[in-house]
Amino acid sequence: MTPIVLHLRPGAREWFMGWLEATHPALVSRYRTLYRTSSYAAKSYQDDVCAQVRELARAAGIGSHEPVEARRIRHTGQPADEPVAPVGDQLALM
Repeated sequence: MTPIVLHLRPGAREWFMGWLEATHPALVSRYRTLYRTSSYAAKSYQDDVCAQVRELARAAGIGSHEPVEARRIRHTGQPADEPVAPVGDQLALM
């Protein structure tokens, strides 16, 4: 699990803030503070969110305990010997 905190680039920022004002006006000042100087929330806020997600994932027994490892895709270097299901066969849902 890797959390990605919302980023509000120009265009998206204006649309989102308009939607937020219309649907959740109590949150507007918080978001204006978070995104005051950048399209991205402050690094300290991003770090706090990531730490909370790591803690919850650890408590649930899922994910990596290290943030860098959580983003790393593991490659075995070996291609699969055969496909999981023959091409053209529909896998059963249940």
